[in-house]
Amino acid sequence: MRRKCDIESCIARPWSKNNRGAKGMKDERVWQVLGELEELEKREDLEEGLWRITKEVGLLFNMILRHSGAKRILEVGTSSGYSTLFLADAARANGGKVVTCEFSPFKIKLAKEMFAKAGLEEQIELIEGNALETVDALEGPWDFVFLDGMKDEYVFYLSSIWPKVRPGGLVIADNMISHKGVLGIEAYKFTVDMLDDASSVTVPIGSGDLFTCKVEEE
Repeated sequence: MRRKCDIESCIARPWSKNNRGAKGMKDERVWQVLGELEELEKREDLEEGLWRITKEVGLLFNMILRHSGAKRILEVGTSSGYSTLFLADAARANGGKVVTCEFSPFKIKLAKEMFAKAGLEEQIELIEGNALETVDALEGPWDFVFLDGMKDEYVFYLSSIWPKVRPGGLVIADNMISHKGVLGIEAYKFTVDMLDDASSVTVPIGSGDLFTCKVEEE
């Protein structure tokens, strides 16, 4: 039986009449740290390169989370913690928490410093290690998942995470357009298309994000 599919229910409410998203991020500490990270990534003397979503994508995620009331949030690929801050700000408003995964010691150290500086360390649990191992061990259910780790591992992340995503939950995978044609990205798209209990759409924002909503039985 085909299940009821309503992707709009996952992403439409941020633009409702009572939109809080654009006004929701009021903590100046968070904005200061976001600005600091934007400047930091421009430096050429960093131990490792830092990659991040755009500010607009971060605000979109923050609005979706606030208006969906999501509390159980998972991120694969912390990097500098830039995207994590948008997620954690919404988690704090919802009384929830973000679990984020990263394997780079340099990025782990940097992200932890930024989380503390932004005053969001209580809303974030940073899991250190190879996401192929750490993600599988995490317990659900998940309301919202953001995939921005190793592109050739996206399919493996999904196989571990999807059974733990609650009905109505949302999985967003980054770099669908910027990395179009890359084997791992194309394999991920194909895998999502094969899911019977999913509705998905690629949104051309930032590097291109594939939104996949776990649909409910009719």
